[in-house]
Amino acid sequence: MALQRAVAIGNGKGGCGKSSTAAAVAGLSAAADYEVVLVDLDPQGDLADELGVRDHPDNDGGDGLLRAVTAGVPLPKPIQARPNLYLVPGGPALYDLSGVLLSRQSRGQSVSDALTNALQPIADNAELCIIDTPPGDVLLQNLALTAARWLIIPTTVDTSSIRALHNIADRVGEARRDNGDLEVLGVVLWNIPVAAKRIRREARATIDQVLGKGTTMFTTTIRSAPAAAYEVRVQGKLVHELAEAVEGAEPFWKALREGRKSALQAQPQRSPLNTYN
Repeated sequence: MALQRAVAIGNGKGGCGKSSTAAAVAGLSAAADYEVVLVDLDPQGDLADELGVRDHPDNDGGDGLLRAVTAGVPLPKPIQARPNLYLVPGGPALYDLSGVLLSRQSRGQSVSDALTNALQPIADNAELCIIDTPPGDVLLQNLALTAARWLIIPTTVDTSSIRALHNIADRVGEARRDNGDLEVLGVVLWNIPVAAKRIRREARATIDQVLGKGTTMFTTTIRSAPAAAYEVRVQGKLVHELAEAVEGAEPFWKALREGRKSALQAQPQRSPLNTYN
């Protein structure tokens, strides 16, 4: 059974904004007073940079997550990266995870619920659990989709990204054999100009074709600006934190908690939310 408050962020390729989406959603939700656990299942461990905790003494490079999934030991205490926001760090140790689990599969052991079991204690005590997935590791993607109740798919609309949509659709089908609760929460478009109506129409048609009609495509699109992306990771600040540094800007979390748009969202040309990578 899926972790009922878990959302996986996934796509079949890199460079689509998965980690940035995961960090932004987690950070905004935590700022709005929800208790959030953010799980980095990627061996690159980029969420530590997004949150500014790369050098934190409890950043074990994914070793604790590896041992929890493969040996069934409890997860180490997560890193508190912000008030209400806790990170289960990823990193190089996770390069060994697929090999261990594939070896067990070859001996006839089921591993589909290994991540679910590892995360269950911490996920049950949080209001939201967000799992960031690696782009190229099919087994780790399947583990995340088996654990999650929902899936958010960040994507661009280039040819390779369209192929990746087909790949993630296949992963969803496979995961539903073990997790019938899994649903696609929606698709978020990256690197799409706000005024590009034709591109949005074509993206809508592609999403309907690949993932099925009725799949939500979020109305907000994310534009790319390398300079803003650089600042986010160098400073270890989330994009809404940079946005709130603008003089007089209303905190994003306040509008989120009240279920309305913030002043910055009403002026997308001035907001870093629409320009980070």
